[in-house]
Amino acid sequence: MTRLTFQITHATDSDTNVERDYIIDELRKSGVIDEVNSIKAGQLLAGERVNHYVTDGEVTAASLVVEV
Repeated sequence: MTRLTFQITHATDSDTNVERDYIIDELRKSGVIDEVNSIKAGQLLAGERVNHYVTDGEVTAASLVVEV
């Protein structure tokens, strides 16, 4: 629960590199992502930073496969 609003939320491990790589690997194995792009440190992204995380500065974005 959050300290300010007491709403139920989730926690992210401080080593986000491990979580990022695990999620992308699992999505690849499942065949549900198409393209994966990495954003390097210094590139601008929309949004705010509200927590402290340990990272190599790379953000990974993947496109979901759309089946028709």
